[in-house]
Parts: sequence; C-alpha cells; structure tokens
Amino acid sequence: MDHNLLVSELQALIVETKRRYADVKDASEAALELLKGGVIPRDKLHEHADTLLDPITKGCKTKVAKVIGISIAALQRLVALGGVPTTKLPDVLQTLSSVANQAVDIQLKILQTLLSILTYNKDVHDEVLGNALLLCFKLQDSRVSVVSSTAAATLRQAVMLIFDRLSLPSSSDASTIPLNLPTDPVTELQISPSAYDAYNIFADLCLLTASAGSSGGLHLWGNSEKGLKPNLLKLHNLNKTFGLELIESILSGYEDSVKKQPELLFLLQHSLDPLLLKLLSEKPTFPIALRVCRLIFLLMKSFTDQLPEQVEVYLTTLIKMGMGEYESHDREGHHGWLRVLALEIIRGICGDTQLLQSIYSHYDSVENTPTKLYNKIVTSLSRLINEKPILLGIGTQMHGLGVPHTDPTSPGTNPHASYLDLGIGMVSSAATAGVNTMNAMMGGQGGGLSSASGVKLRLIEQHDKAEAPLVPETYIYLLALQSIDAIANGIYTSVATSPSPPEPIKAMASSAWPALLAALSYTMGTNLSDQLFAEVLTSLQDFTVACGLLELITPRDAFLSILGKYAVPPPVVSAMQSYMENPNPPRNPSVISADALGFSALGVGGPSGPPSLSERNLACLRSTVNTARVLGPSLGKAWHDVLEILQNANFLLAARKPSMGRRPTVPGGSPGNLMSPGTPRPAGEIPENKHDILQDLDPESIQLLMNALFDSSRDLPDGAFTTFVTALCQLSSEMIGMGASNPMLSDLSDYSAPPTPNMALSPSQDPQRRRTSGINISHSIKSGERSFSLTKLRVVSTINLNRIITQEPEVGWTVVTQHLLAVARHLTAPATIRIQASDTLGELLLAAVRIGKEDRIQHQVFDVLVKQVDVHPVSNTISTDYEVRSAGYQTLNQILESSGHSLSVGWSTIFGMLDAIYQDRDQEGITAPSSTSNPPETLISPYSEIRRPSMMLSKGNANLVRIAFPSLQLICTDFLSSLDLEAMKGCITCLGHFSQQVEDVNITLAAVGLLWTVSDAVQTQVQDDSRELWLYLLTELLALSRDGRMEVRNSALQTLFRCIELYGSGLSSNLWRSVFEQIIYPLMVSTEGDESSILALTSIGKIFGNFLVQIQELETFEEIYQKFLDRVKRAWEVEPRNCATAGMKALERVLTSLKSGDNDDSLEKRGLIVENTWKTFLDIGQNCSESDHSYTQDNLIHLVKVGSLLHDQLPLSSESSTKLTELSNILRTIMTYTKSTDYRPDTDTLSPLQSAIASLISDSNKFSTSQKLNDLAEFTSLAYFSAGEPSGTGVRVTYVGLTKRSMYGMVDVLEANRSMGKGKGKEKEKEVFEDGTIENVLGAYSIPIKLKYDCPPANKFGNDPPLWKTAMTTLVSALDIIIVTLDEKEISEERFQAIWSQIIEIFNGMLLADSSEDVSSDDETFVIFYLNHLRSIILPRLGVPRIPNHTVVQLSEALRKASILYHYDVRVNGGTTAPGIPESQEELRYWALELLVSLSTKKENDEAKQRRVAGLVVPALMKRFGESLNRWLEDKKLRGNLPFGRVREEEILFVLRHLATMQVYEGSMTVDHEGSKTLSAIYKTSTRSHLFHFYKMLLQFSFLPHTPSMWIFPSEHSLLFGLPLRGREDSQIRNDDGQEINEDEERVNAGDGGDLIEVSAGELARRCLELIGEEMGLGT
Repeated sequence: MDHNLLVSELQALIVETKRRYADVKDASEAALELLKGGVIPRDKLHEHADTLLDPITKGCKTKVAKVIGISIAALQRLVALGGVPTTKLPDVLQTLSSVANQAVDIQLKILQTLLSILTYNKDVHDEVLGNALLLCFKLQDSRVSVVSSTAAATLRQAVMLIFDRLSLPSSSDASTIPLNLPTDPVTELQISPSAYDAYNIFADLCLLTASAGSSGGLHLWGNSEKGLKPNLLKLHNLNKTFGLELIESILSGYEDSVKKQPELLFLLQHSLDPLLLKLLSEKPTFPIALRVCRLIFLLMKSFTDQLPEQVEVYLTTLIKMGMGEYESHDREGHHGWLRVLALEIIRGICGDTQLLQSIYSHYDSVENTPTKLYNKIVTSLSRLINEKPILLGIGTQMHGLGVPHTDPTSPGTNPHASYLDLGIGMVSSAATAGVNTMNAMMGGQGGGLSSASGVKLRLIEQHDKAEAPLVPETYIYLLALQSIDAIANGIYTSVATSPSPPEPIKAMASSAWPALLAALSYTMGTNLSDQLFAEVLTSLQDFTVACGLLELITPRDAFLSILGKYAVPPPVVSAMQSYMENPNPPRNPSVISADALGFSALGVGGPSGPPSLSERNLACLRSTVNTARVLGPSLGKAWHDVLEILQNANFLLAARKPSMGRRPTVPGGSPGNLMSPGTPRPAGEIPENKHDILQDLDPESIQLLMNALFDSSRDLPDGAFTTFVTALCQLSSEMIGMGASNPMLSDLSDYSAPPTPNMALSPSQDPQRRRTSGINISHSIKSGERSFSLTKLRVVSTINLNRIITQEPEVGWTVVTQHLLAVARHLTAPATIRIQASDTLGELLLAAVRIGKEDRIQHQVFDVLVKQVDVHPVSNTISTDYEVRSAGYQTLNQILESSGHSLSVGWSTIFGMLDAIYQDRDQEGITAPSSTSNPPETLISPYSEIRRPSMMLSKGNANLVRIAFPSLQLICTDFLSSLDLEAMKGCITCLGHFSQQVEDVNITLAAVGLLWTVSDAVQTQVQDDSRELWLYLLTELLALSRDGRMEVRNSALQTLFRCIELYGSGLSSNLWRSVFEQIIYPLMVSTEGDESSILALTSIGKIFGNFLVQIQELETFEEIYQKFLDRVKRAWEVEPRNCATAGMKALERVLTSLKSGDNDDSLEKRGLIVENTWKTFLDIGQNCSESDHSYTQDNLIHLVKVGSLLHDQLPLSSESSTKLTELSNILRTIMTYTKSTDYRPDTDTLSPLQSAIASLISDSNKFSTSQKLNDLAEFTSLAYFSAGEPSGTGVRVTYVGLTKRSMYGMVDVLEANRSMGKGKGKEKEKEVFEDGTIENVLGAYSIPIKLKYDCPPANKFGNDPPLWKTAMTTLVSALDIIIVTLDEKEISEERFQAIWSQIIEIFNGMLLADSSEDVSSDDETFVIFYLNHLRSIILPRLGVPRIPNHTVVQLSEALRKASILYHYDVRVNGGTTAPGIPESQEELRYWALELLVSLSTKKENDEAKQRRVAGLVVPALMKRFGESLNRWLEDKKLRGNLPFGRVREEEILFVLRHLATMQVYEGSMTVDHEGSKTLSAIYKTSTRSHLFHFYKMLLQFSFLPHTPSMWIFPSEHSLLFGLPLRGREDSQIRNDDGQEINEDEERVNAGDGGDLIEVSAGELARRCLELIGEEMGLGT
C-alpha cells in the first residue's frame, strides 16, 4: 500500500513540475523508474536512498507550496517503507527545517513525517533525535493554534516512542554507553543508547522546566557550576506547564520502566524532587500548582518504595496544605485553591487502599517512628470536619420526628435513659465530643453538605484553566468526608474480599477507629444530603463489620453503639410512651430524658404530631440489623444491646397500629406501618436516584429485615446460639420486671431462672428504672401489648427446633422452657404476655414430641408440662388462669393423639364424660379447689376466699368444651370402626349435644359434620338394627334443622340430605315412606323464607332427580310430587327471590332426570310428571307480568330453563302447537319484563336471560319457522322501542346485544327454511311469505338502516360495527335468500307486491338515511358497497310486471332526492348570491345520480322491462337536471362574474356532459304542452328527446360569457362533439414509445396533461343545441 502511494506521489510531483522545474521532474522520473518493478526490499531502498530522496529534496527547494506538500507526502511514504536510512536523516531533517515556515498544511505534514521517522527508524539517537525534537518544539511555538497543539501532541508521542524503546529486548551485541551519576561515591553505569536518550530527555525536561522564567539555571545534583545546558533538547526555554505535563506522561505511562532504570530513579530523587518543592515554594500559579500536585500524587502512588523520604515530605506538605497550615509567601492568595488541590490529592490517596497500606507499612508500623503519617492523615481529616460546625448544620431527622425539646440538666432526667452503656469511657468521649461541640457552637441551622457542595470537575483535572475556579466554601469538608468514607470502605473491602486480609489492615483499623468514630458519628448528625448521608452510613456500617471480622471488640461495640443511638434515639421512645399515655400533655421539659447525642441543645419546638422514627433513623436501623446479622457468631454479650434496639424499633413501628388479637396467626408478627408527620411520601415509594442503603425503608421492609435477623439464628454455632437466646430471655425478663429472686413465683420450687449476663440491670433492684426502650412497666400492663422478646423467642425456637430438642439441654432447652414457664406462671405479668408465653411453650412441647423419640426428651417434655397444667390458681385473673391451664390441657390432648390408636375399650365411658361437659356447662357457684399444699401465708391470703363469678365460670367451661371436642372429633374420624352399636348411638347422642351448645358455633358446625362421618360408619354395619340407627341419626339432624342459628340449620340440612342422597339407592320402599313422612314433609313445612328454605328446596329437587325411579313406585307418589310442586309455586309467589330461584332449580333437576331418562322405560309416570309440571309452569309464567313481586334476572333465567326442559319433553305433534304458542308468549313476556332490579349489561353481549331465550327459540326444532322469525323480528326491534329505565344496579336494559344476535339469527332461520324447501317442505318454505312473516323480517331490518346514526351504540367496550352496518350486512344475506324464493315460488300478488315494496323502501332508506356532517369516508364506502350489491339484486328484476309502477317511481324519486349535492342556508324563491353548502357523502350522491341516469338511458339490448323502467324513471331525471340548470341560470343573473363553488361547477358540468352523451328510449319523454307535429314526432322517435325539454335553458347557457370548464381526454372530446381523433389513426392512442394503448389506459396515464382538452359548460350547451339541430334535420 505504501509503495503504491509513494508511486502516486512521485507521479503527481512529475505532473506538477514538468513545465517549470525540469530537474525535479527528472529526479522524480528516475525514482519512479526505480520503483516501477514493484515492492523493493529495504536494503535495496537504502542503496538507492539518494535517488529516492533527490526529488524530495529538490521539490522542497522550489519553495512552491504545492510541490513542497507533494514532496513531504512522498517522504512520509518513503519513511513508512523504511527507505530512509539513519545516515540520511540529518539531511532530511535539514530539508524539513528549511520548509518549516511554509503554510499550515505543510507544517502539519512535517509533524506527521517527524513522527513517522521516529516510529520506523528505531536507531535514531543523540543529535539526530535532538534535532527532530527541536523541530517539533519550534513548530509548537507557532501562533496557529492547530499547528501548536499538533506539535505538542507530536512531542508527547515522540517522547512516548523514546521511552517505549526501554521495554524492548536488547540484543547481546548491542552497544552500551557509559554514564556516571554524580553521587557520593560516583555511580558508574553502562546503559543502552535508548536508555541514554530517555535519561537525557528526562534530565533536560527537568532542567528546562526549572529554568523557565528564571534568570539562571537550577543547580542540580549539587553541582557548583551554574548555567547547566540541556544535552539533547537544544532549547533556550520551555513552558513550565508543558514540561510538567511531559514529565507526568512519562511517569504515568512508563512506571515499570522507570523503576528498572537506576539513572531515571536518580533523576527522580535529585532532579524532579527539588524541582517540585521549588515550584511549590515560588508562589506557583494555578496551572503550575495543579501539575505539581498531580506529579506528587503520581510519585506517592507509584514510587513510595523507591522514594520513601521524598514521599514522607510530600505527604507532610499535603497534610499541612489541606489543613491550611502550609507556610507560603502569599498565604491569603493561595490558601483556597491550594488547600482544595491538596485535599483532592488526599482524597485520591484515601481511595487507594493499597497505597494506604504502603504508607502505613513505611511510616506507622515501624516502632519508635515519630512520624505516623497514616494516623496523621486520619486524625487531620477528622479534625478538619469539625473545623466549622456552623457550615455543616444539624440533621434534624437524626433525633426522630415529633420529639419535644428536652433540657439535659433537668432534675427529672432519667439517668437510665441510655441503653448502650458498655463501659467504654474512651469510646463514649470520642463518639460524642464532636456532637456536643457542634451543639455548643451552633446557634442556628447551617447549609450542610449536599451536591451543591461539590464541583462538576475536580480542580486537579482542570488542566485548561489559567485561573483557579471558584469552589463552594463547604467543598473542602466534602472532600474530607469523602476521604474518611474511603478509608473506612477500603478497610472493609480488604477484609470482606479476602479470607485472610493483608497484614497491616487490622493494625490500620485499630489505629484509625477513634478518629473515624469521632468523624462519622459527628457527620451523621449534621445536615447532609441523602446521597452523602447514605455514604457516611455505609462507611459506618462497613467499618463496624470490618472491626467485627478483625476481632476488634472495643471498636466494634463502639460503632454499634453509635448505630444504635442513631437508629432508635431513646428520647423518641420515651416521647412516644408519653404521647400514647397523654396525646395532648402540657409542655414539660422533664418528660423526656437527655440522650448522649446532645440533641437537647437544639432549639427545636414541641412536637406537632406523634413521635416517630425518621427515614434516616430507619436507615440506621437497617444498617444495625445488617451489621448484627453479619457479625452474629461473634457478637457475644453485645447481642443484648442489639436486641434492645430492635425491641425499641418494633415498639415505635407498632405503636400506632391497632392492637393485635391474643393469638396471632403469624408468629412474631408485628405492625409494620410507620405513619409520621415527617414522612415526605407514602411508605415504599422510593425515588429512583436514592442510594441502595436508603431504599426499602418502609416499615414493612424493616420488619422483614428484622425478622430475617432472627431467622439467621439457625446459622449460629451452639455457643453463640446459647448467648443469643440468653440475651433474648434476659430482655423478656426485664420487660415484665421479673428477676431471679421474685417471690411471686409460686409452686415452682424446682425452678430456677436462667442466669443472665447482666442481672444487675433487673428492675427488681432498681424499681425506678425504665425499660431499656423507655417504656414503663405499667404501660405494658395497661396497653395489653404482646412481648416482642417472647414473639421472637417463639420464632427462634421454631427455626432451631432440632438444635434445641436434640442437643444437650444447656444449649437451649433449659433456658427457653424455664423462662417461658416462669413468665406464664408469673403473678403480676400482664395477661397477654402470660398467654403468649403459654402458647409458645405449648408449641415447643408439641414439636418436641414429634421430633424426639428418646426417653430423655419425653422426660423433659412432661416435666415442663406437669408444671404448666397445675390446677391451682396462681393469680386473681381467673380468665388468664383458665387460658394458661387450657393451653396446657390442649397440648396434652394433642400429644395423646399419637397414642389414641391403642385404646380398645371404654368408649361408652369416654362418651359419658364428654356428654357431661355439655350437661354441666351452665352450672354456677363452684368454688376454687383448695390447694393440698401449704404455701406461705403471703401467697394464700390474697386468693384463698375468692369465688369465681358465674361469667368467669361460663367462659372457663366454654374453654373446656373447646378442649374436649378435639377428642370427640378424633374418635369420629379415626376410631369409629372400633365402636359397637350401643357406643355408636352414644356417639350420635353426644354429637347432638355438642351441636346444641351455644358457646362456640364452630364446634357446633363441626359436630354436625361429624354426624355425616358417623352416618357413613352406620351404613357399613350389616345388622338390621343399623337401619333404625341411621333413621335415628336423621332424626337428630332434623332436630338440629330447627336450631335458632341459621348456620347450624343449614349445616344440619346439608348433612341430612347428603345422607339421604348417598344411601337413597339402597333404601326400601317402607324406609323411603318413613323418610318422606318423618323427615321431608316436616322440613317442607318448617323451612320457609330463608336460606334454609333454599337449601331444602334444592336438596329435595336433587332427591327427586336422583331417585325418581324409586320414588315413583310409592303408592302415594302423585300426592308426594304435587306437594313438591305446590311448595315450589309457593316459593315463587310469596317467598324471597332467592327461594324462588331455588324452587326453579329443583324443578330443573326433576326435568333433567326425565330428559336423561328419555329411553328409560322404568319412568312409567313420565306423562304425569310433565303434565303436572306444565300446569305449574303455565300458571307461573302467565301471571309473571301481573305479579306485584319484582323478579330478578336469576329468577327469570331459571324459569326459562324450566320452560326449555318442558319444551324438550313436548311431543312433535299438532297437539303440542297450543303449548308451543303459549310457551312463545311466555318467553316474549319474560324477554320484555320491566320490573327486574338487577339488569345486567347487554350492549356488548347478551344478558344471560336474553341468551337463554334467544338460544331456546333459535335452536328449537319444534317451533315453526314463522314463530321463530316473528319472535326474532320482534327481538330485533326491542333496542329501538323497548329500552328500559336504569334498574336498581344502575344498569339500563338496551336489548342491543339481543338485536345484533337476532339479525344474524333471522338469516340462519331463513337459510334453514330454504334448505328445508329444497326437500319435502316446499309448501312450508312458502308459508313464511304468505303469512306476512317476511314483511316483518324486512321491517325489522329497515329500522336501524333508516335510523342509521340515531341507532343506539353497538357496544361499550368491544369493536362491533354499528347496528345499521350489521343490519345492512345481514339484510343482504337475507335478501339473497328471499329474492331466490320470490323468483322460484308462486307467491300471491298481494304478498309479492308488499314484499317488493318493503325491499324498495329499505333501498330508499339506505339512500336517504340522515347522515351526520362528519360522516367518515369508510361509512360512505360501506354503504356504496352494499348498495351496489342490492343494485345487482334489484335492478334486473325491477321491470317485472308484477312490480307496480308506483314502486319504481318511488325508487326514482328516492334516487333524485339522494343525488342532491348542495343546499342553501337561506330561503330561496328565485336566484340568490348565497353560496351552495355542499352536502356530505358526495360520492354516494353522485352514485345515486349516475344510477338515475343509468336507469333512464337506452341500453343496447332493448328489452321491454328496461324500456318500462326507463319510462317510469326519466321524469325524475329530467326534474333533477332541470333543477340544476334552472338554479344555475337564476343565480347567474344575480352573481354575474362571481364564481360558483366547486360542487356546483362540477354538478353543472356533470349534467351538461350527460345531456350531451345520453340517449333515452323513443317515446319515454312526453310533451307536457301543445307543440308542432314535428316536435311530437321527434319525442316519439328520437333518442335525444330529452334535449328538447331543456332547449331554452341550453340556449341561455350557450350565451353565458363565463362558464366553468373541465379537462378531458381527446377520446372523450371526440365522443362529446362527434369529431374524429386528431392525428391518430384507427382511433388508437399511442404513447411516447409509439405503442398503442386503449382509452382506459389513457385515462389512467394522462402524462403531463399536454394532450388534455379544456371544455367549458357553454361549449357543452352549444353541443347539446347542435344535437337538437341534428335531430330536427337542421345540420349535417
């Protein structure tokens, strides 16, 4: 590629110089001759270098810009080919230097060539290299910015190329250059030429940068000589910023190479280091200082190991600058941006954890080192953050929402308010000093840190700025905060991402944590933006986790302390208690104790609402939970404090929720909705730009996170789990004020409370101590709240069941069970908490039996259970005692379930015991059983004389019922097979008693259900007595069906009928009679007017339906069935509507069984059943509309279903016609029933009632075709005339869906009738035409067609077409069938004419239907399409003699009216100047007009039918044309030259055009006045007689001066005027290519319009006059 380009350049050079510069041309030709053989090897190129370079050198000497440009381009190609040996480079560089002052494009090409030389010539060194670089530097001084910037970029690339060579492998025979470094002693080195070049360039850059802008050179390497000069870069001066940038490029891009070269490291120590320090000391400008700081950061990051002393100086300098302590000559001028630059560098250092580790290893880890740079960085940053508290402000959210101001010095302040007292004085001081200082210094709210505190682009990156930009005043504090965050996050990342963190990390964390704690705890309380707060919180959380993972206990606990205080500030909890006890208290600053965060110093007013946690508190809480979850196995005693935080948070989150029931279904569930005045948005609504740590802060998410912490207890090792559970039990004990020495624990002599790690905090030793959450114990008793600790203990026990039960008791069993037992038996504990403990204990014991099978585990279970079920009361709260003991008995009962299968005898005794509970449930006056033991007097005296009130006893007995019933339930489900008949009867009696108890309706219903189970067992007995036992069971159920509770009645009825239905097939006739007499008859009488009636009717119907064969065999069957029908009729007439529906459903069931048994001869009394049922149905249906009751749609639907089933049972005979007519009348009555209160929407689809009736009629094979069509025609019309008013549900019956279905249904019926007519039913097909049915059908279709846009909407939600479109679509299908029948069948004259009159009326209706002004073109196209279809049907038959003349005239008049194209908006008696307003649907109107013309025009096949139609239609056409011509002439007289509208002009042209072209039948026109014989003869014989009718008007038109015109094709022009085609042979039209095209193609392809001919209305009129003359024989 380069070879070809070089050839091209030489050729271009020849062309450019062939006239004026022959020597250049000759040299180019010689070089070209050398290259013409193709690509030449590099060594051959070197041999002929002079020949190849000669044209380039001579071209540059011409001083012609274009020639020089081509020459340099050729040089660049030659260099790329490797054709310029290094020996020729001095001449080449000299040539390039000679043209360096040329135009810009040449200078840019020079730079490209120089870079190519350095790229492709690897052996360029020393002076040649310096000259190349010197040329670049010269071009950099250009005043043209593009040249200067390109030269600078070229220099950078050139320097990079030189240093690239350092990494290239050197050959063994490569020469070396000796280099002596001026050290003490002198260091002698042997380096490669490339290394020497790199050394010289770097040294020259340092020297030139140092000497730039100064009077003398810089004394480097301690040399006493002055005025040192560069070795390689022969420059007098160099821009400092550019020099520093080149140095930065070298160090950043070639770090490894520099580290490997001793001479370059020497330069870093002895040249660059003093240069940087000197520049900093000379009041540097912003660009210089920026680049110096960047170099310092680069040296610290990459060369700490090589330059430890220098890095120490840099770090110390940066810290001083960042703290504002750096001594400079112009402190005020440089203080701001220098400080910012330094802090930005420190921010970068802090973000590089490996760099920090290196700093720590070099300067902090060494013992007895005075300079602890890492520690100094952290402490300096911490001190800087506290520099100006007033700027950072106070974060008001951090102390909660709605907390009143509190004075910490108030005498009422509670000394126990702080709950995170770990005894770490140093930590507390470090954590709170910043906050207290802030509060003391601030007098108001500061602006704080936010996105406004930062800058879009860091100062250290703004290379292009000559002056330092302004930065916010708080930017330095933002940098300090970010640095602190980076340190914390870096330590966490190092710990979390490595199983074995680097060695210095733990020491770094240990060294930095006090300063980090002070800084982070302080900034957490300042006014931070959400993003910064999230970053600080993340750092706090991460560092806490890191300390825990590094086993730094004291720092971990200190940071946990801060997180806890910010998560749930104790004043918020105390304030919430005060608010709940007295929502509107007088202002009292002593109510809320001071907290350790110093919030009391804030000047915040009283709360405006209930106290609550702010969003940031919740974020801290979330971090606390996450931290505890990560550090769970190692938290130890700190678990107690973490659990306290969670308890407090749960109290605040649940405080405003409604109190939960006694026994929540979800363990550990607690309200999670936090609604507070300070919440800016609904819970869970998180903006997209929020930090991850600030998301999911809604109470529900927090609760889930807290729950997840307890779920994670399954992953704790045994030792940590024991500590965790112990802490939870300790917290629960403190909740209720329970201690190990509590004297109220009676009858627990063998019980000892589990040891707690901090029993000194027990409330028993400090009665005034509040709970750790700040809530008084008295509050717990009043509020009835459940214990958070017990709730979570239940969760933890459930999750760790296997561990607690199977491991040694010391792991968890002893701690958990003994604590739960102590709480349940505690005398003063709130009832809710006692019951909660009892329930939790029961669950644990039950689970233990299921999981553990060892004797030890069972001993453990029963040892605890014996203490729980002690019968002696232990408190004055009798109901609670019953609850606790009942829970114990319930647990025992559940345990025995697993052993019940071993019982074989004693069932009667068991039933007697269970039955006694029912018999004794109302007894009163039973005293408390005396204790057999002799407890201390102090325990007996309060309770020994107490008698239980009857209410308490009733509740207690009800509880016993609940406990006893599961035993009975277990027997009935698992052990009935073990019972004999006597025991079975006792079981039935006992179940009956339990069903009658009123304490618990659920038990009643369950007992009734168990009777069904017993019934199944009774039927399996083979003894004869089992039938009587089964009837006894039904008697028990019948007694329950009279219970006062509806649900009990219904359940008993369901069970009773299920028993009959299941075993009815096996009953004897006598037993069936007993069932009807003893069970069903009484039920019919006793159940009426409620849900029991519905159930009874439905079930009796099922019995008849399922066992009709067996029941009909009874002698009293007719009486039985009639009683059933009378009951159904009574339900319809007098009972609620749902009972009426149930009665109809019962009838449906009976009739359905008849239908399914159509081929079953066993139904001997089918006719009796159908006849009796028909009478009942007829009576109900005929009286339906006259009844005072308002029947629902459901009633009517099932009435229709009954009618449908009866319809199916009617035989196909003439005897059924009367019943079918009655059924049809009833169905129409039901369809138009107007009293329903629950109409359903019927626009998009049919309502269920409409669907049922329509389906019955359409699908019937017993209704006649006329009945079907008449009914469907009536249904089609309902939407327009019978739409009802809105019902009680607000739904208005529209019949629209019914109308749509009926229109399609009529087509289906007609098709079926047509198919039937093709067979044997020809006369039946004709019947629908003779009895007027077809007229009714057509009349139904005509209504929506005529109404058109006035039709009701076809849908509300769907996409159905409008009703008029559906009518047109279906009408066409119907007419296709009707017309064929009319053609084939001999229909009477009267009916034939009536049907055709309807057809023409519909056609006219489609033409003349009112249209809205904004009718769409789609609608117009739709109408025209179907009109064309009707036209194809009607017109061929229109001339039939049986069609009367007035029908055809009616059609012509409709066409005339439909063809009117405009109207006036004023009343017109003659001419007018008013504009004609166009009518809508112009295309349709022209269609009508053209049809009118077509009907009047003479056809080629002259038939009598067509002649008759034309004679009847021509008058209408003449009237239409006459109106247009007359209006035009009258208006023209007044309008003069005022133009008419488009519509009128097109209309008059249409009229005149057709007048000139159309021909009418001879004699179709009549003379309406006396005339000459000639004229009369012409009317009779001429096909142009219509022109004579308009002679006067045409004459006037011919003299009008200005008439509208139109452009027509030549062929049409010839046709109009009777002329031959001009210039075209044989009437053929040819296109531009000479090809023949027909006339239709001509109309489509009009070309550019050049062949079109303009014809005016006047010319058309004159043509008409010519035709008149021709007809009269006046022309040739």
